[in-house]
Order: sequence, then structure tokens, then C-alpha cells
Amino acid sequence: MKNKQCIDAGREGCPCALAEYGKCLICGRLSGGSCQDCSWQGTCIYTLFQQNGRQKIDVRRERRLAVHTVRRYSESFCVFLLEADRGFCQKAQTAGAYVFARAEGADPWYDMPVSVLKAEPEKGLIHLGVCGSGPKSGALLQAETAVVVRGIYYNGLCGLGSLDDRTCGASVFARGIAIAPLRNLLDGGGRYRRWLKNAQLYVDTEKVGMDFLRDYFGDLPAGSLHVRSFAEEGTGCGEAEVCGNVFALTSPYYAEQIEEAAEHAVVRPNNANLCCGEGICGACTCDDENGKTVHRCKAKR
Repeated sequence: MKNKQCIDAGREGCPCALAEYGKCLICGRLSGGSCQDCSWQGTCIYTLFQQNGRQKIDVRRERRLAVHTVRRYSESFCVFLLEADRGFCQKAQTAGAYVFARAEGADPWYDMPVSVLKAEPEKGLIHLGVCGSGPKSGALLQAETAVVVRGIYYNGLCGLGSLDDRTCGASVFARGIAIAPLRNLLDGGGRYRRWLKNAQLYVDTEKVGMDFLRDYFGDLPAGSLHVRSFAEEGTGCGEAEVCGNVFALTSPYYAEQIEEAAEHAVVRPNNANLCCGEGICGACTCDDENGKTVHRCKAKR
């Protein structure tokens, strides 16, 4: 218990539904133990739980966001620009931020996790890139007037804790819409750019196209951008200098190759393991090397 961290601990929405079911990842008293099992240094989660009537704090409510603009890059890929309040947009600027989204009028089981591509608090807009690959994404692509979202959630990226501020180089491998979290990293100023010094970007534009790349990443230095087909040419991680901070914004198939070449942990999307976002459904759980069950939507790594 002492080595566990939770991405939501101390944020709005803590204590969450796991506390109600006696499975809090931080609080010993809310996981069947005692205060001796807790190393949390923030406001006591057990006290917050008691003060809230032994119920979770529910702030990630569903909200209807009007569609401001739809940028259609192909029949199966578009970016929704959604109108949202300034506070929501500011939270959405966090690296690894994502929401659950569905088209207005669709049933709740059509909710799907979508990384925040870009947030503009000054304009009251968030950008969500949606690439059609199944029933959920296909239904979301049909949204016209509004999208129902739930969030903000913060654990869309794994491995941020392994990044080193002191390194002078970074390699970013990206394929398709998995590149979405990179925009928040670039827009985050000193918070994140310290991890991206002299970054080289190796990108496969399959499914998203060059127009999308120009619209959202056209501000990157031309010499740092390398476009290639991963399927035909490989990721480039064998010929690139994969040292320092490495980002594998790809499917798990390519991320594993890149991590193996880097010989250390890399930053990679968590979307393949996300289902409910709250740790309740258990679809994201796995066992660590000590046999402890880890909720990947909650675990801070």
C-alpha cells in the first residue's frame, strides 16, 4: 500500500467510487486496513469521505458540449471543436487528459475514451480527434449538434514519472490519432517542454493525413519532423538515437518495439486499458510483480 499512488488522489472527485467499495488505492482505512498502511501526505481521504456522508464526491458529471466546428479530414477521421467553460478547458490542458464521449442521443454504453487533442480556455473550446474503428467511434463520428462528455480524467499517458528534466534530447514516435496527447505537452510551457528538449518527431500519418499534421503540429521545426510509414519502413527506433526521454504515442504493438529499443521505460498511451475510467469495471486491472492488483486508469506511473 505504501508504494501505491493514485492519479486522482487529492484532486476534485476524491474520494471516488473505489472508496465506497472499500478499495481505495491510498487510504488504509478505506481498503480494509488502518492508518499505519497509509503514506498519503495530503488532506486525509478518510476524513473527506466521512464529511461527505460516506459517499464519493461526484464532480465528473456528464455535460452536453455544443459542437462549434467539425474539421473533417476523411470519412473516418475528424476533429470536433466543442464549446466548454473556461475551467473545464483549463483542466483539459493537462498532459494525459482525456474524456469519455458519445454523440448526443446515443445510449451511455457508447461512451468511449478520447484524448484531449487541444484546449483553448481563452476561446472556450476543446478539440477531440476521433478516428473511426468500431461501433463506438463510428457512432461518435455522426455527432452533429452536440457531444456528451464526462471528465476530465488524467491518466491517458503511462510513464510520465520516468521522464528526466536533465536530459538534452527526446524522441517522439507517433502514429495516427495516438499523437493527440503531444499537443498538450507542447502547449504546457515549462511544465512539459523541459521533457522535450531538442525533440525529434517520427510520425506515421496513416488514418489522419498530412492536413491534420499541418493544422495541429505545423509549428514544429521542419528539421525535427520525420514522416514515414511504420508498416513499410519501421518506426525508425533502430536508426534513431532512442536515448533520453522517449515517447511512444502509438498502438501497443509499436510501443513495445520502441520500449525494447530504448531499453528503458517510455511514455505510452493508456487507452487500450481504459473502459469506465473509475476503476470499478475492472477491465483495466492487472497484477504487478508483487501480485498486487493495479487499476491502470488510476495508478500513477
